Amino acid sequence: ASASSPPASTKKTGKGAAINYRYGTIQVEAISKNGKLTAINLLQAGATGGRDAAFSVLVSAAISANGSNFGNASGATFTTDAFKQSLDSAIANLK
Repeated sequence: ASASSPPASTKKTGKGAAINYRYGTIQVEAISKNGKLTAINLLQAGATGGRDAAFSVLVSAAISANGSNFGNASGATFTTDAFKQSLDSAIANLK
């Protein structure tokens, strides 16, 4: 007897716009499965002065929020804004 196969999951990938901001350039790629963000890849992650420490926090926050509706990373307002802009465009491009 063969087990019934699970329903096919819908995996989508979207590349965001490259956002130039005060401290570098940020570009992300969003990956969703069944309408939920499962991963965010940093295609470009420019951030001077140690600001790149914010990226792991931003990625975790975005996955938890399933989008860009989360607060700013402390001390990284410009980085957060650029990250959210690229993320929003990546989500819009999911296919």
